[in-house]
Amino acid sequence: MSIAKAFEAAFRRKREKGWDKIYVVVDIHDTILRACYQDEETYDYLPYAKSALQLLSSHEDICLILWSGCHPERLETYRQRFAQDGIHFDYLNENPEVGNSSFQNFDKKLYFNVGIDDKFGFDPDTDWVRVMEAVASASSLPEG
Repeated sequence: MSIAKAFEAAFRRKREKGWDKIYVVVDIHDTILRACYQDEETYDYLPYAKSALQLLSSHEDICLILWSGCHPERLETYRQRFAQDGIHFDYLNENPEVGNSSFQNFDKKLYFNVGIDDKFGFDPDTDWVRVMEAVASASSLPEG
């Protein structure tokens, strides 16, 4: 499934189910930033990543979750730096808003509607533009 279709499906399901928001997990390296495994991060954004994430951050019906294997203190540093750039992540590697039910267990797997990660097939060189287009299109549809 393309990233545009993933957002379209998530917003459609949100409308059908009467949900308040969708949950989007976003990886850092080779997705938001060019991979840099040095002690000092360069914050070299991939094309359109910053603009797209600022757009996602501006939507009250989108919950952004930073999704990374970084150590917790490093992850918090990333969150703070992204916030300086107008990118606001609600959670780090967790989604406490969605709990277990009689048929779902989220003790070890967090719930999300859309995943943005190079390991999910996301192509940061082209897909950030598609994210902006899909969010602008899907979120402008009337509720109900």
